[in-house]
Amino acid sequence: MTLHVALAVSALAASAMLFFSGVVRPLAAVALLASGLEVAMAFGLLRLHVAGVPLGLVLGLCLAVPGLVAWLRAASKPAVSAAALVAFTGVLQTLVSLNARL
Repeated sequence: MTLHVALAVSALAASAMLFFSGVVRPLAAVALLASGLEVAMAFGLLRLHVAGVPLGLVLGLCLAVPGLVAWLRAASKPAVSAAALVAFTGVLQTLVSLNARL
């Protein structure tokens, strides 16, 4: 299992946890959809190409923004941990798609 697949699967599990815990449910649904697309692409089940816009940037922002908002609003320990994981995965993917040096 590569790092990309591990991050995608962990983001999927964390965004599902956010969705079912009820913390900012519409934004958690966006993160769940984005992480589901990431997992499908990581396993080779889906291939998406968008002209002019890096798909990694779009999906990364779709994970980072809801994760950050959920992290700021969450009160329980599992929700905070799940939101932090989603936000970290989204920020990391956004930086990688922008070719930032880490």
